[in-house]
Amino acid sequence: MPDLATHLRAETSGAHHSLETSLDLLRRPADRQGFLEVLERFHGFHAVWEGAIRTRSTYAAFHASRARLPHLRRDLAALGRTTAEMRMLPHCLEADALVDGAARTLGSIYVLEGSTLGGQVIARELADSGWLPRGGLTYFNPHGRRTGEMWRGFRTWLGDQEVDWDETVEGARRTFALLESWAAR
Repeated sequence: MPDLATHLRAETSGAHHSLETSLDLLRRPADRQGFLEVLERFHGFHAVWEGAIRTRSTYAAFHASRARLPHLRRDLAALGRTTAEMRMLPHCLEADALVDGAARTLGSIYVLEGSTLGGQVIARELADSGWLPRGGLTYFNPHGRRTGEMWRGFRTWLGDQEVDWDETVEGARRTFALLESWAAR
């Protein structure tokens, strides 16, 4: 029998592919304005989603060291956005509903944790872009060389959670769908 991470990957591969295709972050040449807009959308998602994780989830302590909102703020500032401009960015209020019960929240966390793996590919592809700020876009590679270690740690932790797998898949699918409708506009 597969572990929960393997099950989630299999059950959400279509949704994952759909989001990846819609965002099209690996198109060439990489466009500064396009990435700025995507980062602004991700900021609006994470501002709400991470707030809900922090205040309402039993997984808040686990997630604290994995928060990506600070990376988004750093990247947006490096691309010229002021703190005042960041405060004015639209928020994805629907992201709050993704923190809805332990299993569905866990599925949502799986999606964002998994995005760090694909983020490494994006970071490598962007490395030669002339517009990239010093230090790159850390949102896509928040753990740097520790990404594999962090993913393995997440998989181990995920395997220790006793949750309904169907509800966990539902939470992951809802997260993929919301990210696609919100970030790929």
